[in-house]
Amino acid sequence: MLASAIRTINAITDVQVFDSNESDNANYPQIIVSTGSTVDSQRVKNEQRSSYTLYVDYFDIKDNDHGQMMDICFSIREYLKYLKLSNYYCQSTGFKQIEVIDNSTSQSLRHVTITLDYNITERSFI
Repeated sequence: MLASAIRTINAITDVQVFDSNESDNANYPQIIVSTGSTVDSQRVKNEQRSSYTLYVDYFDIKDNDHGQMMDICFSIREYLKYLKLSNYYCQSTGFKQIEVIDNSTSQSLRHVTITLDYNITERSFI
């Protein structure tokens, strides 16, 4: 799921994209992608439905073009509605977007966090 999201984001923007396990650098703008999961114990016809969360953290210098940043965030939300996974259906069930100004570094940064929730269901072959 993470690799598919990173490939998709790389296809729509020139902004540097990092996995949360990679070390990010101080060059901005940059995007950091990570995941979380909660398993739903309900089963329907031998399929386990799971809920997964994808976190996209977008950092940019406060003085850079805010409109361009918002356009990229919109594109990320739209393109990540469906992720391509080999043996699973992966569909977004909702998102939340929060923007804050981060003054904890030497530069003032805009930090946008996009949280996307997904239902992932195993494809059944008959």
